[in-house]
Amino acid sequence: MPFPWRIAALGLVAFMLYLVGTVWQPPLALTKRPLYLLWFSGSFLIYIAALLDTRRYAHQPHPALLPFIVGWAVAFRLALLWVTPGFLSDDIYRYVWDGLVQQAGINPYLYSPGAPELAFLRDDTIFPVINRKSALTLYPPGAQLFFRLMAWVGPGSVVALKASILLADVVSIGLLLHLLARLGRSQAYVLLYAWHPLVIVELGLSGHLDGVMIPFVLLAVLWMIQNRPRLVGVALAMAALIKLYPALLLPALYRKRGWLMPVVCFGTLVLGYLLYLRAGYHVIGYLPQYISPYEFYNLSLRPILMWLVGLFVPDPFPYVKGLSAAILLLVMLQCVRRTDKSLPQALQWSVGLIVLYLLLVSPSVFQWYLVWLLALATLTPGGLTPAWLYWSWSVNLGYLETLPRFTDVIYGLRMVEYAPVFLWIVGYWWWVRSKKSRTAPRSAADVAG
Repeated sequence: MPFPWRIAALGLVAFMLYLVGTVWQPPLALTKRPLYLLWFSGSFLIYIAALLDTRRYAHQPHPALLPFIVGWAVAFRLALLWVTPGFLSDDIYRYVWDGLVQQAGINPYLYSPGAPELAFLRDDTIFPVINRKSALTLYPPGAQLFFRLMAWVGPGSVVALKASILLADVVSIGLLLHLLARLGRSQAYVLLYAWHPLVIVELGLSGHLDGVMIPFVLLAVLWMIQNRPRLVGVALAMAALIKLYPALLLPALYRKRGWLMPVVCFGTLVLGYLLYLRAGYHVIGYLPQYISPYEFYNLSLRPILMWLVGLFVPDPFPYVKGLSAAILLLVMLQCVRRTDKSLPQALQWSVGLIVLYLLLVSPSVFQWYLVWLLALATLTPGGLTPAWLYWSWSVNLGYLETLPRFTDVIYGLRMVEYAPVFLWIVGYWWWVRSKKSRTAPRSAADVAG
């Protein structure tokens, strides 16, 4: 049981890099993004070294190991708390704006930020940096309740909102520690999520809402372990009311004769939307435009399908959209039919559904969309984990697409991002099938021969 001095040292080096990372503040030219990718890659290499080092403590951890892991994880997040978001993403300003609109007693689904009805709320700090000023909000009712709470706690404060997101992320780390213990796995594996630069940057630097959603997903998993289907439904619905796509996990967390879970889940979702129903059909906000081809970003399989289907029809998008949705629904249906799933199997189905959604169905694959995948991958270490880790680095290549110098090599960037992920998935699938065929019992005819 050696003292974890390597973890301590790697944590110190990573912390120094995060302090250097405080330079990624606006107004910073987007041409600095290649330097950001280099900085991220350095942080990622340190993270991988720490992840490999924790394997030494899988069966007999030192008492100081977890305090080092959790302590440095919190320090990394605090280092970026005071960074002004905007260099990578400006979504947080829309969060603040929607909260201020509600604080003024106005339904956030009624007007876009550029509407004359909201002119009295415009300032020189938040309004100028909001994206899509002519569009209705995209965020569902659970997110809106959070924005309203933060507008009451700290009106117009980006730092307060980021702090609350990071506090929720620390809760996620605590839940992961508890779940790892319940699953009989080493709690040192929490480092996979807690130290990951993508998690720290997208939540700590940019302040994305996913940090508030993930604790509810993990609570749903915990309550599934405790066989409390009503609470599973409530937690999953709360996660979906914050970011919508956690609803994907309903088939994975469904168990035999557990009909109460989906009923409670759907009921909670309905109640959430009823709070803002005075906006009428506008309560769905920007969602119809968000799933249109004009919003596509960093896609993988869908462009390939568009090209293939386009060989036969002039407008392939409706066919590809229907085919992608059908494939996802069929997989979800197969997951529902597996009502005898063990918890590890349910978690594996959850990871699989997330990956399938991101690769095939999602209209965009932004960098922060992978954060909740990393949270659940922490609970399901296995042969596919290297693919998710590589993708969590390579997804940052999408930040280069906005730069003119990379316009002619976008498809090359996509190949670097996705090709190794697909090759690893196919290779692992082939290896598992080969292993099963080798270990399968021989038939009587084979033995007789």
